[in-house]
Amino acid sequence: MSTEKVHIMIKRWTKRISAVDFVMFIGIINLKVSLGTRNKTEVLTMKIKSKSAAILCAATLLMTVGCSNGSETSSGSSEPDASGISGTADVSGAPNAETNESGAVSDEDIINSLNNGIIIDSVSGNVYKNEMNANPISPNIFCADPTAVEYDGRLYVYGTNDQQQAEEGTTNDYAHIKSLVVFSTDDMVNWIYHGRIEVGEIAPWIYNSWAPSIVSRVEDDGLTHFYLYFSNSGAGVGVITSTNPVGPWTDPLGEPLIYQDMPGLENCPAPFDPGVCIDENGVGWLSFGGGTPADGNTMHTKIPKIAKLGEDMLSFDSEFVSIDAPYFFEASELNYIDGVYYYTYCTDWQDHKIGWEEYEGVDVPPACSMAYMTTKTPLDADSWECRGPYFYNAGENADGSSGLRWANNHTHFIEYKDVNYIIHHTLLLEELMGGTAGFRSIMADYLPMDKATGDIPITAASKKGVAQIKPVDPYTYNSGALMFTCADIGYDKVTDPAAKSTADGAWIYVRGADFGYGASDFIAEVKGKGRIEVRLDDISSEAAAFVEFDCADYTKIRSDGFAQFDGRNHNVYFVFSGSDIELKSWKFSKGDEQLRPEESIASTDIPYKTVVFSGQSEPGPSPSAMLDIPKDGDYSIKSSSFDKDSAVLNLGFINTDTDAKYKVLVKSLTLATENGEVEIPVNKELDPASTTENGLENGWGDSEVGSLVYGTEECGIFAAETDIEWINYRLALKINGEETPFTSITYNVTVSGLELDS
Repeated sequence: MSTEKVHIMIKRWTKRISAVDFVMFIGIINLKVSLGTRNKTEVLTMKIKSKSAAILCAATLLMTVGCSNGSETSSGSSEPDASGISGTADVSGAPNAETNESGAVSDEDIINSLNNGIIIDSVSGNVYKNEMNANPISPNIFCADPTAVEYDGRLYVYGTNDQQQAEEGTTNDYAHIKSLVVFSTDDMVNWIYHGRIEVGEIAPWIYNSWAPSIVSRVEDDGLTHFYLYFSNSGAGVGVITSTNPVGPWTDPLGEPLIYQDMPGLENCPAPFDPGVCIDENGVGWLSFGGGTPADGNTMHTKIPKIAKLGEDMLSFDSEFVSIDAPYFFEASELNYIDGVYYYTYCTDWQDHKIGWEEYEGVDVPPACSMAYMTTKTPLDADSWECRGPYFYNAGENADGSSGLRWANNHTHFIEYKDVNYIIHHTLLLEELMGGTAGFRSIMADYLPMDKATGDIPITAASKKGVAQIKPVDPYTYNSGALMFTCADIGYDKVTDPAAKSTADGAWIYVRGADFGYGASDFIAEVKGKGRIEVRLDDISSEAAAFVEFDCADYTKIRSDGFAQFDGRNHNVYFVFSGSDIELKSWKFSKGDEQLRPEESIASTDIPYKTVVFSGQSEPGPSPSAMLDIPKDGDYSIKSSSFDKDSAVLNLGFINTDTDAKYKVLVKSLTLATENGEVEIPVNKELDPASTTENGLENGWGDSEVGSLVYGTEECGIFAAETDIEWINYRLALKINGEETPFTSITYNVTVSGLELDS
């Protein structure tokens, strides 16, 4: 783009600066509905450390291993295995993959495992997404405003990259987001993180990149073209294109497709939040809009717009038509289903009962809920029919409070493998981390749509999520970034990433792999120095296989020995001995071909108990930590962070279960201080059925001021005076007689006697 053109565009956008004011307003609204704010640095540093470091053998074999055909390639590029199958990612997760001209990988290209005797004696407890719940889809990446498209048998989900904002160490004001994120799945529970789409580099003219919407279409060149529309802050809509769902992406216009004060948008203060669809004739349609009208009429704003796209999907072939969406606020999306156009949007925060009598027979939308409208003639403004709400705000459900935090709302629905899903976002991952900065996470739930009538009954977000629809094939190369959940796992780079451990005992959990024959071999494409163990069904089980390695480049390592196991469906854990180990891909080799009866994959329909622990600091609210318990065993759970100088502490088991048959033994409390973590022995049993002496009060209820509650005289927790009446004392950490401030608590507990309903 010429310098002159850049100057012209800057002048034009300067006149539209009021859009930024609107965005700030949106950000303020979103922050107001969160429960508070906390610096993201606190969120990101809330790690439950391993109590024991991995023991390395004294004599380590040193070897220099080249990576002749495992070098990094562009997104989607990979290396073939012995059968010619793409070798650095799940085959279906790397469309249009480039293969190595040398053909199949020979045995010489795979290095046998070292055997230095590295011991992994503990695993990280820093897991936030529960192993029983399919939501959120990512256990470690904040993202929001999802959209989705199916390609080559996989579902690709795109979203606003809240993670980029989180890295700024601030509350989420969206100002620093100039990228999008991509995930994909073929089973709805295990997801590959494909990394970032760096929109700010692809289209340097943007303010921000939020709230994408995507469609695909086979064009005259025989290729599938992807059109990804996004909010340019609140000032308009941009579009980037690709012939691969994971990129590379290009900016075909070099400027916004839609901009503020564009002719025909006089009553659309923030022309953002695009929603795109393609009808049965191959015609594209785009909706968008946001903000509050100048006349203050919030029921009939007529702010959202829809238009027919040109044949190139990069221009318009109609005027902008207003949609009279009652109590409209933001989050436009479009779907075309069986000849009907579905327009969805987020309602505002006010009481919608006022004036709703004109929509007789249509349910009143709750505050900040998702509502929808339908038509068969989208350019006829009078043809749009209000159908009412279909999705609650995350903070509520049919019973009232959902237990999740209130937040803004944005959804997309998609049919995948003959099942209707709703993709949306909540603050769940941040809640599980104990943060309050407003960083969102993408979720997947069922959409109970009746396509025959167009009716969509209202539903709510769930932690449980959706069921696995097919097993993982362990006998093809799978991406190292494929996971259900994880602990202490990051990524090596922002595009086409490999999974990377960030602490000793880090691990990845992949749900429901169908081994069929058993397995005789394990191959991992790795980089770094250390050990990765394969454990089946239980994180604490003995290793079925392992690889040890010391390589500076990606290298395929074959397991040294393999424990026999049956060929049924297994959940697979990959456990890392230390930090800075990268896993790019993995696969197993089939064992003896002994078929076994077909069985269903692992199900999410497993009942469990939920235990909530509370830690009260003064001043401030009571942070809590929730523990989902699927079985007996040892658990670690971390509370929210406290202010640095907090001294008052009240610990407790706060949700009484009067029918409880199980027991909770608090083994120890680990307090994070300026001088490191301090573990205090407790060994007190909680009474989950108690309604009067709840929680750890059972252990200290009779303590006198100055007395030792837990630990030793040299290092322990002491009862001290406080002016908080309902606590009637405070608990202070003392080391050698001096009080030491702490910033968080880790509960180390053992649960036994758990009786689950069948």
